[in-house]
Amino acid sequence: IKLRVWLVLAIAALSISSCLKDDNNSYSVQVAGVALINAAPGSEALDFISDGNRNYLPTLFAYDTVLSYRSAYPGFRVFGVTRHNSNELLSSQQFYLEPAVAYSLFVTDTIGDVKLVLLKDSLGSSQDSTKATIRFANMSANAPNLTLSLVAGTTTELKSIAFSKASGFEAVAPADAYTLKLINSENQQVLATK
Repeated sequence: IKLRVWLVLAIAALSISSCLKDDNNSYSVQVAGVALINAAPGSEALDFISDGNRNYLPTLFAYDTVLSYRSAYPGFRVFGVTRHNSNELLSSQQFYLEPAVAYSLFVTDTIGDVKLVLLKDSLGSSQDSTKATIRFANMSANAPNLTLSLVAGTTTELKSIAFSKASGFEAVAPADAYTLKLINSENQQVLATK
């Protein structure tokens, strides 16, 4: 009988405490996504700093490294870079991140004059699912305005993009192969072909 009384009291106590629990304090946050691209030629490994905290990166973040999207809280955020295992900031800048939006953060220019460039990657719902979507970002320090030409039957040109700027997104039809040409927009000289 004593065991039954204790069991009934325990169940009653649990029932009362579960009624008192306030579930209205829970909420969800739609985070932003930030991809990291090191476009600073010749740079050694860098560390990524967000809001004063060093972030763990899955690989060394040296020149020509692209790291896939990392979750970031929306709102005003301060991002920066240091040399690997150093506390001296090479550059830092405040950016505003929208919830549920993807971004690319470029580290560009030279180590003596590092710049951070944030571009919005999200396309919205107007994208044609039968085509690929591309944009051209000029992250070549001291370069003139550049044009990217894509040739596969038809030609698509993303024209006269200045340093640290990017074209809008352009839909292109699927093809087995595209020829890419990087062109000096000022004198039309072809600088590279692939």
